[in-house]
Amino acid sequence: MIFVKNDWEHSRNRSQFLCRFKLCTKQRSGMQKHQVTIIDIARKMGISKSTVSRALTNNPNINPETRASVLRMAKEMDYQPNMLALGLIKNETRMLGVIIPDIEKPFFASIVSGIQHAASRMNYRIIIAQSDESPAIEKENIQALMLSRVDGFLICHTRDTRNFEHIKLLHSKGVPLVSFARICQELPIPKVVEDDFNGLFTTTQHLIERGKRRIALLAGPRHLLASKLRLNGYKTALQQHGIPFNPKLVKHSKFLHEDVEKAVEYWLNLPEPPNGICTIYDRGAIEVIEILKRKGIRIPEDIAVTGFGNDQWASIIDPGLTTYEQKPFEIGQLAGKYMLELLVKKKPSLHSQLVISKGSLIIRQSS
Repeated sequence: MIFVKNDWEHSRNRSQFLCRFKLCTKQRSGMQKHQVTIIDIARKMGISKSTVSRALTNNPNINPETRASVLRMAKEMDYQPNMLALGLIKNETRMLGVIIPDIEKPFFASIVSGIQHAASRMNYRIIIAQSDESPAIEKENIQALMLSRVDGFLICHTRDTRNFEHIKLLHSKGVPLVSFARICQELPIPKVVEDDFNGLFTTTQHLIERGKRRIALLAGPRHLLASKLRLNGYKTALQQHGIPFNPKLVKHSKFLHEDVEKAVEYWLNLPEPPNGICTIYDRGAIEVIEILKRKGIRIPEDIAVTGFGNDQWASIIDPGLTTYEQKPFEIGQLAGKYMLELLVKKKPSLHSQLVISKGSLIIRQSS
């Protein structure tokens, strides 16, 4: 019985396998085995592949009727041009590499949208790579995009990128480069940044005008240019209103929640806690508000809070966040515009240009 049962199961399994195989074969028989090429079109029409190539690339040395016939056949056969092959022929792919630290953050997503908008107007496409705040992955992304033969790079560096040799190597090869937001200062390339100094000067001054004089600052990584400029804006506002700078009221962070927790705990345990907190990014400001609310601290009566960026949560949180709007879509448009001018117009005057995207203060209940 055991032998017969196993034999029956073997036969059943074999039959099921054959059925599946036949079905799979039948499905595949109706499918196209490969992408249509100019050779396929040439064979179908009985003409040379060079004639097909001239027709598809609008070469003037071809009969208009022949071109029309080839185009009709290409459409009928669902021919899709090999953009990489065309790029090799023309020495351009009309593709741009965009490297950002974190696509999930609204700020970077809006910048990418601005770049895409500018690029598409000139019939360029973009390939987006995320570094995930890792300098090593940033370098790997550049190598991968180079293999894809992109025509240029638009790069926002990670918070930890301090060595720019990989960017200098691209520049030495003549690769068009545009740096935005977190920029490389060591090369004569176009750079597009937020209104960093004025942003923190404005938010700090706003708190001072609301009667706050012990104002803390949640700053960013010390080495970033944006962090330095925003710290200087904060210091300048204090100085202009006769308020001494107190280094104990400044805490640097890597944009991590634990950094915010530690900073707020430290400030609240000072003999004279702050009655205002400026931050250099909205998410940090929102985390500050949540921590203060958990501790029963009134906002803005006990401590007023300001952010930087005006991201999508700034108007939703309770109380609404006073912030400095930085217009990331405009930053992306400007970065895309300067890249296209490098590629198309080849303007040498752009090589060392620094462009500041102006922002504005938005006042809400947190201050």
